[in-house]
Amino acid sequence: MYSNSDEDLIDMTQLQEMLGVSRGRAYTISRDRTFPEPAISRTRFRAWRRTDVEAWLDQHRPDWRSGRT
Repeated sequence: MYSNSDEDLIDMTQLQEMLGVSRGRAYTISRDRTFPEPAISRTRFRAWRRTDVEAWLDQHRPDWRSGRT
């Protein structure tokens, strides 16, 4: 995991796990205009703030915390 004292970052693999979808679908969702901007965006690496992704999931997939989608 990638983190510092101020924020907890997640990479594409962790995003895929949180979303409960395939890597390709996670990539598609991460490119949606409603999805949070990455905190880090490089040519072959992107990472998001965990709190941003959790807030998005709370709004768009309310049952995600219980494991039901």
